[in-house]
Amino acid sequence: MWEKVTYAATQAGSFEQAARDLWKLAELDISDQRARRAALHIGQERVTLRDAESAAYAALSLPARRTSPVDQVPQVACVQMDGGRLQIRERGADAAQPASDGCWREMKAGCCLSMVSEVSAADPCPQLPEMFVDPGRMAQLAREIKGFSADAAAEESPPPEAEPPPDEEPTERPGRPHPLARSVIATRRSVEEFGPLLAAAAWARGFATALRKAFVADGSEANWGVWRKYFSDYVPILDFIHALCYVYAAALAGRAAEEGFRIYRKWAQWMWSGQVDLIIAALVERQQELGAPAEDESETSPRVQVAKTLGYLQNQRQRMRYDEYRRQGLPITSSYVESTVKQINRRMKGTEKFWSQGAEPMLTLVADHLSDTPVLHRFWRDRHARLTGLRCYHQAA
Repeated sequence: MWEKVTYAATQAGSFEQAARDLWKLAELDISDQRARRAALHIGQERVTLRDAESAAYAALSLPARRTSPVDQVPQVACVQMDGGRLQIRERGADAAQPASDGCWREMKAGCCLSMVSEVSAADPCPQLPEMFVDPGRMAQLAREIKGFSADAAAEESPPPEAEPPPDEEPTERPGRPHPLARSVIATRRSVEEFGPLLAAAAWARGFATALRKAFVADGSEANWGVWRKYFSDYVPILDFIHALCYVYAAALAGRAAEEGFRIYRKWAQWMWSGQVDLIIAALVERQQELGAPAEDESETSPRVQVAKTLGYLQNQRQRMRYDEYRRQGLPITSSYVESTVKQINRRMKGTEKFWSQGAEPMLTLVADHLSDTPVLHRFWRDRHARLTGLRCYHQAA
């Protein structure tokens, strides 16, 4: 019964909807408040167990952390992390000092992905895929990337090309790794507390002894702080899409749409081929043409766009060897964790949704249900023993 109630409370859009689903599908008549209390109770149990596993990992010696606790080690181990936002209604002393952005607070999510791929002698896909030179798609990507402003450039871009027929399947990119299983970690806690949770989850999956390991994230310094402290033996990879949108912005900044897109295509191919230094040299030349931006200059001005992209690429250039990553069969985008954040948002985020003490338990339950690994199966199997100290025996038929 507990399992059914918590499942409904996690999958439905609200506790009210969970109560209706339970009545319709299981003929279980409980109130929405009862469903909420049950879900938060079980969620807190999962938080306690998750924290205990993280503490046990932190207590391991360095040699022990380099071993695998499981026999099945993935061919490719990939860790990705990203952030999201949800509304928190503060209680007590915190409520007296409202934040500048209202009730919106940050949450963090991470994915531990086991993958399969082949190592190639040469770049299996040296040519930039057509999807990244489609004007309409690039304008859409530019608008969606957080903190990126290219509205004017996007409006001036050429119209999108015709889409393929619905029954035509997109061509699979050669050398792209295929995911097998995903573990998800989500929390409202600080990045300093999130790092150990993610590291413990990766270790439990046997990632420490994988022959090929990758850490993929966008350019946020918080992400790379976690990489340096917990995943420094993983190949660091900057998300290709984020970098591409910066290049797109700089190429179109201060240029006519046709000329800007022609330069963008050249720069995008350079980046796809791992020739980031060529783009940096071109941006240095472009910055000299435009001049340095003033301190109070608009974020959308061409000089600011070029300066931002130049700084971004200079800081991240060692994580942008995309031709080598494809040769090794490693992922080059953080799309898996970004998709995971959107799935978490379906339950946790909304203009009408406010959380207080229940955010962390619910985030943990949502992450558990998104995981392909049997974390919840083991939780329910062992719960009776944890509560009573007795093993739960099942009578044979």
